[in-house]
Amino acid sequence: MENLYLPIKHLHMTLVGFSVLFFVIRAALMFMNKPIHDKKWAKMTSRIADTFLLISAIMLCTIISQYPFVESWLTEKVLCLIAYIILAYVALYRAKTTKTKILTTVGAVGWVLIAGKIAILKQPLFLG
Repeated sequence: MENLYLPIKHLHMTLVGFSVLFFVIRAALMFMNKPIHDKKWAKMTSRIADTFLLISAIMLCTIISQYPFVESWLTEKVLCLIAYIILAYVALYRAKTTKTKILTTVGAVGWVLIAGKIAILKQPLFLG
């Protein structure tokens, strides 16, 4: 199973990039008042990518035998992911004012960047 580590890791990183890029594109379309960001196919494409992202994350945890709520750095990555999901949801669907949309969009991307830093360093920033 260890020989699958690098391909799955690269797939995981690609899916992270795709997920964030797709969110940023949808947010930009939202700011431009283009209703395409709210179409069913756009939502489904995002959800499919995020599902494969989650599957690849679970596979990586299994391969390296490190799990959230056991390893603090992985716990922080999961918490960052939850923050990203909540802020992205608020930005795309619940925020009423432009200011709130901007703040939640920037916040969502910020949590992804923090998760990336944690993933690279494999050290917790908050729980360590």
